[in-house]
Amino acid sequence: MRVIAFSLAMGAICASGSAGYSNVAYGRPVSVVQGSFAGAGLDTLVDDVFRPRGTSWTSDTVYWNGLNTVIEINLLGTYRLMGGIVQCDDNDAFRILYRNMDTGAFETLWDVPNYDGYGNGMQTRPNPTNDDEIYFFGVPRVTDTIRFVAVSGDNSYSVSEIQVYIPAPATAGLLALGGLVSLRRRR
Repeated sequence: MRVIAFSLAMGAICASGSAGYSNVAYGRPVSVVQGSFAGAGLDTLVDDVFRPRGTSWTSDTVYWNGLNTVIEINLLGTYRLMGGIVQCDDNDAFRILYRNMDTGAFETLWDVPNYDGYGNGMQTRPNPTNDDEIYFFGVPRVTDTIRFVAVSGDNSYSVSEIQVYIPAPATAGLLALGGLVSLRRRR
C-alpha cells in the first residue's frame, strides 16, 4: 500500500514540469571563453527569468554575430545533469556541451533546435508555450561545467536563459525512501 502511494506521489511530482527538479545553473558564474557578446550582462543567463515570448533578439538578451562565441557556466560543483530549458532566438540552432570529467573534453549534451515556425524573437525550448517544460537528456551526464554555442542560423544569435536540472533534494530523498519501503515490504 505504501509503495502504491509513493508511486502515485512520484508520478505527480514528475508530471508537474520542473517541480521535482533543481536548476543548478541558477546564479552560477558565467563567462565568455571565446569570441564576444553584446547586450545584457552574462549573469542574466542564469537568473531564472524568461523574457516574454517573441521578445526581440536584442532586448535584454545576450547576443552576438558568428559561430565563434562560447559561453561557459561554472556549476561550482559536480552534478548529474538530467535535463534543461533554454530560451533563445527562434530562428537559430544552438548546442549545450558538458565537460567530460574523465577526458576534460567538451561533448554534446543537447542539440537545441531552431523553432522558426513558432514566431519570431525569443522562444523557450523544448516547448515555446511552456517555460517550465524540461527537455530530458537521453543519458544523464556528470559534469562541473557546461558551455553554450550557436551552431546554425542567420549569423545573429541571442540567448536569454540557460537552465540545467538535477532531481530536487526532496525528490531524491523520496526516491531513496521508496527504495527502502520496497525492500522492507519484500522481506
